[in-house]
Amino acid sequence: MSHLITRKITDSAHIYEDFDTRFYEWEDGMSSAGLKLELSRQAFTGFDWEVTGYNFGRLVGGILNVSEHDIHRQRGNIFSMPDHVLIFIMVLGGMECRCFGRRFSVQQGDILIQDSSQPIAIHVHPSSSPPHLCTYQYIILPKHTVALSLDIAALHGRVLPAASPMSFLLRQHFNGMLQVFDTLSEPEVLATGEGAAALILHTLSLVAGVPVEAPFAHSSRLEQVCLYIEQHLAQPLTAEMLCRQFGLSRAALYRLFEPMGGIALFIRNRRATLARRLMRTTSLSDLSLTAIARRCGLSPATLRRLLVQEYGMSSRDVRTALLNAPPPAAGTPTHLNWVSHL
Repeated sequence: MSHLITRKITDSAHIYEDFDTRFYEWEDGMSSAGLKLELSRQAFTGFDWEVTGYNFGRLVGGILNVSEHDIHRQRGNIFSMPDHVLIFIMVLGGMECRCFGRRFSVQQGDILIQDSSQPIAIHVHPSSSPPHLCTYQYIILPKHTVALSLDIAALHGRVLPAASPMSFLLRQHFNGMLQVFDTLSEPEVLATGEGAAALILHTLSLVAGVPVEAPFAHSSRLEQVCLYIEQHLAQPLTAEMLCRQFGLSRAALYRLFEPMGGIALFIRNRRATLARRLMRTTSLSDLSLTAIARRCGLSPATLRRLLVQEYGMSSRDVRTALLNAPPPAAGTPTHLNWVSHL
């Protein structure tokens, strides 16, 4: 079927003769989720991986087999693909995660939920049986797919355990999607993506368990501040206000956000990300730039300046380009290309 040319990717380390290419091809794929790869020196020569990716229109997903490695999302790469939900489904092996000071494990059958605008560090370790690779599935979908009432940042780092009925249903559903993909027509592929996005949305709502505006009861201080910022982007936000809200000294607040480039940069980037999301949402195409800026807590002049700095174009041209972004070029599918057009 013709859609298989542009909607399915199969790639592996064995295709590439030299290690540098193997490494950078894998790292390029990880960048589509805003993640950066790290390998110890002794792991270089034996690093092995293979991936099969699928583009379902509403979401991108697939399955990975990979050697032991570390991935992280932090200061340097946190804003590369910040407006997406990332889900890992553990098949074989496991993950040891560090997120906002919490340490936790992801075991076989568990589902890890991530907000791609939030930092995380993950050590991926293989199964004990040959070929000693870790296997996990991934799903990436844009936040604008998710109901505006659902705060994805509040779910970042949450694990849906394998024993959960919703974990079982989501795993079975996604496995079925991958198994029948090659037999689906183009309209069936897109309809399957729409249905899966709806299932994921309702699963995330159930995982939240409480009104999603309420942050975790046991969140770390950094997580609480990040969630507060995310929920109040339309309102004035200053270091003084945040210090009063959370009982922090200015020095303590600055230390919290130093690894993320500073508090001012974090707020500015979250506002710019929200503005981009609003500008590319077709149902909001009648909103003026002033109205969009107001929703993001920015002045129109500041938003125009940020857009010129990032895109080198006027706000009008940027908005037109975001609304009319073409699909990935036929014959050259990549994860980065797919995700950027979700």
